[in-house]
Amino acid sequence: MGLSQSWAATALETTIPSLFSRNADEHPEHPALTDHRGGGTRTWTWGQAGTEVETIAAGLCALGLQRGQTMLTMMSNRAEHWLADVAATHLGAVPATVRGNHAGDHVLYLARHSRARVVVVEGADQVGRWSSALREPTAIEHVVVLDRAAVPSGDPRFLTWEALLSHGRRLLAEDRAIVARHRESLTPDRPATILYTTERAREHECVVLTHRNVGYAAAALEHITGIPRHANTICYRPLTDAADRMLGMYSAIHGASHVHLCADAAHAATALPELRPAAFFGAPRVWAELAADAESVAPHRPATAQARQRLRARLGLGDVVWASSGPAPLEPGVLDLFASLGVDIRQSWGTAETSGFATANHAGASRPGTAGRGMPGVEVRIADDGEILVRGPVVCPGHLQPDGVIKPATDAEGWLRTGDAGSLDDDGFLVVTHRANPG
Repeated sequence: MGLSQSWAATALETTIPSLFSRNADEHPEHPALTDHRGGGTRTWTWGQAGTEVETIAAGLCALGLQRGQTMLTMMSNRAEHWLADVAATHLGAVPATVRGNHAGDHVLYLARHSRARVVVVEGADQVGRWSSALREPTAIEHVVVLDRAAVPSGDPRFLTWEALLSHGRRLLAEDRAIVARHRESLTPDRPATILYTTERAREHECVVLTHRNVGYAAAALEHITGIPRHANTICYRPLTDAADRMLGMYSAIHGASHVHLCADAAHAATALPELRPAAFFGAPRVWAELAADAESVAPHRPATAQARQRLRARLGLGDVVWASSGPAPLEPGVLDLFASLGVDIRQSWGTAETSGFATANHAGASRPGTAGRGMPGVEVRIADDGEILVRGPVVCPGHLQPDGVIKPATDAEGWLRTGDAGSLDDDGFLVVTHRANPG
């Protein structure tokens, strides 16, 4: 499948802010975000989310955040996290999510390596984790704290979330088009995010993904999976990981989906009946938990189509058109159980450097026991030493270095050495076997 197809050609020239702005303009009344926390919910339409993002972006601009500069966020999966991330991209800035369990020395490393100018945190726990970084020389100029009670006194770098929004409203009152000008001047080759993987962060490997990378990957996923526009989707895993950021943010923006944000990943399975997502990506543990729930409800597998549909709906999988897991093997009994209910769990594979997805099984091409074929426009081959190589528009430009230079991740012909080993069968389906270069 070539890149000349209309959807692919369009995807190569989009940016996350342009897609987001399209949603706010064309679908202002459709729900965009629902935040599930504390037993209650808050919902933003695309129009409301657009207004909020513009205000946050203007506030960040008022703080001095500029194109190419980094903003680090340490928050749970909540609307403010999601909106601030998108807002930073409207300025051409580069947002990144930091894991909430990092100790102070690791936070200091990330602050220095990323050269972040602005940090956004949730509350007292996160403020404490940043305290050592703020005592040391870094590029940090401002720290925005969502919980006003957690703002320490005596440090002018700290401000509340409400103060950020107030700065944004004042700047927009002075110059209504300032965010739009930044957004419209952004090009697809600019960085959209950086990703620190837990095992690689201390090795100074920080993956840079461009708007073209993530925009194309989102379009390709929609093309092969058939996930409908305005579908429900669930964001329940940390936005530190490429696949979760892709599904919970970029694909959702591309498809103008209704994103349900769940702060506690451990409760994702129990939340599914309420949320009814059209796509669900889960680790083997999550699928095993859902299988146990199914067997507790129906010890004997339903014999009729109506009974199977009722059980799928009770599990929250009644509307799923693409159920997926990573390349780690699922228990055969789990796969068999869901297949008997009409839910085919299709494995996929990718790395941070491939925008989370390089191969995938889907309804049009699926082979059990494999991670699928290359995504549309993505080439996969196996090196002589068994390492999996990938080339295509989902592949990142490189790794961010401490001096701000992006070190290329590919060879002269555009091939990425992924660090994973595997094999391809005669029909191009990938089997991932092990890490080729454990790191």
